[in-house]
Amino acid sequence: MTPTDDVHAQALKLARTYLGRDDLSGGWFDLGGSSLDAARLVSSLDHDHGWTIALQDLLTAPSVADLLTAPGAPVTADAPSPVAAPAAGGADALWPALARLPADERLALAHRLLGYVLRESGGQP
Repeated sequence: MTPTDDVHAQALKLARTYLGRDDLSGGWFDLGGSSLDAARLVSSLDHDHGWTIALQDLLTAPSVADLLTAPGAPVTADAPSPVAAPAAGGADALWPALARLPADERLALAHRLLGYVLRESGGQP
């Protein structure tokens, strides 16, 4: 699916909401965005508009506006999850359920897990 002008407009509107600014000519972090809000934007675009953008592409694009409006943007619909499957091991049984979670929920779980690891290791990863 090629995103319509309306989907592009919705993507820009959502990005402006998450970033709290109108000018989207810089990179996500340069504009004051957080990784959690980026995951929320990517999840919303996928869930509400069927437009899948890799989180990494959003976080590393030199211009959020250009990424979200360019006709040749690295965007696909009905693509498999951009999250790679884990190596073989005990997590294999959980992976199908985790892969179906929206990106923002996967990110929240990763943040909680990292917090647990840091607490248990005395602040050493």
